[in-house]
Amino acid sequence: MAMTTVTAAGLDDEETARRLIGSWLARDTGREDGPEGAAEALPSGWSVPPAPVREVLAVTRRLALQGLAGRPRPTPGAVDLLLARVLVVDEHPSAAGWSERERAELGDWVAVLIRRFGEAGVQRLGAALVTGR
Repeated sequence: MAMTTVTAAGLDDEETARRLIGSWLARDTGREDGPEGAAEALPSGWSVPPAPVREVLAVTRRLALQGLAGRPRPTPGAVDLLLARVLVVDEHPSAAGWSERERAELGDWVAVLIRRFGEAGVQRLGAALVTGR
């Protein structure tokens, strides 16, 4: 996937982030329609089992803090937070049943995971949620 460098100023709100990501996905799948059509036409959802937010939080925290050994938790940037919310939290099959506060807390921890491990961290989280480990 060819990505453009994005700054926090370039992603001023969640809708902008969704349109940008939709346009990237549309290019990746060879679709001709723009960001608006891409966001609506592409399937959403993350292939993990439904789960209570507390379970997802526990796994996410464990992975995000893995290997820190007493060092402070990294502070995620604005782009990390937007990506975490748009690509992970909102795509979880149970997200609709979680409160805004729960979604924000999970988004913060997923953003730490992204800050530390990038896409590999999100893949590890998905695998852990699927296997229950």
